[in-house]
Amino acid sequence: MQTPKIINAFFCFLFLGAFLISCESTIVETSYIPETQGINASVELIRFEQAFFNLDTANIGPELKELENKYPKFTGGYLSSVLGVRDSISGRKQILGYLNYADARYTYDTVQQVFGTMPLIQTQLNQLATYYQYYFPKNPAFNKAFTYLSEYHGDRLAVIDEGFIGLPLDMALGQGYPPYTFLKIPVYDQRTCTKEHLVPKAADAIAQNLVAAVTKPKGNHLIDLMLYNGKIMYLTDVLLPTVEDSLLFGFSSLQMQYCKAGEYKLYEHIVGEELMYSSETKKINKYISKGPFKPQFDLPGNSGSWLGYRMICSYERQLRSKLKRAKPNLSTRELDQEILQTILKETEPQKFLTNYKPPKG
Repeated sequence: MQTPKIINAFFCFLFLGAFLISCESTIVETSYIPETQGINASVELIRFEQAFFNLDTANIGPELKELENKYPKFTGGYLSSVLGVRDSISGRKQILGYLNYADARYTYDTVQQVFGTMPLIQTQLNQLATYYQYYFPKNPAFNKAFTYLSEYHGDRLAVIDEGFIGLPLDMALGQGYPPYTFLKIPVYDQRTCTKEHLVPKAADAIAQNLVAAVTKPKGNHLIDLMLYNGKIMYLTDVLLPTVEDSLLFGFSSLQMQYCKAGEYKLYEHIVGEELMYSSETKKINKYISKGPFKPQFDLPGNSGSWLGYRMICSYERQLRSKLKRAKPNLSTRELDQEILQTILKETEPQKFLTNYKPPKG
């Protein structure tokens, strides 16, 4: 099958740029970082998996009760969502079986070897809590993070609206970890199963919840879904403004280079192929969902969502200038909050498309 001209042009452009940029480097753009002086958010990092796997199985009843009393909301959520038991009394036999299960013990032992002290994760959690409080002062602040084993389902307890978040350490053991391969987790998903991605994934989960609570896609056209996913990316970036974009968005450094070098060509391709307002799943799905990356054939999966993020960034800059003129008495924090809420609530694609001009190189 003949390679589309748009892709050929993209590769010519990218390969020229490869002489200037190392494939192992990460392109980091300067993002807006607000002043958060006076907000001293601190997150208590609780090693729940250690407390759980160190329960005395010979005295499981009282031990479980003590754990539930200490961490009632998280323990209840963990038992039901991860182990599938209603409560510690009716599910005691199942809990004992799990604690004595060789595979579970293997995972636990591996996690303890990989995760000793966690200073970087602690720093990122404090930053996440600080910017969350900066932008959402009326929301309950979260001040706890629980590490746990998710049985390789990182979406379970990724974030809970009870003032804490969960960090599934068994989903951060590195690409090629044998159980990932056994469970047939795609390589493109395994690539983000690292400790460096742990807090960015938590921020993404928070962003997904916040965006879903405020808005939904206007329709099922590609542009609607690009902008919706782009809002999640934008909010993730806002919550962790000093973290590299490749970690925030789930791309590799090389994939980020392909996206950034080919932003104009991607936009041109979507417009030229009349995909922007298409709702044909087979045609548009690769632009808004993760997938394998074959640079000789195509752009990275989910690159359309990233393009939506870029459109939102362009809209944000214009909106900031407009609001500064219209509401000069707003404090910087009030301005930032209004900008964010306006972006999240806006669903009309033309508002984002009107003044968006992708860079040509």
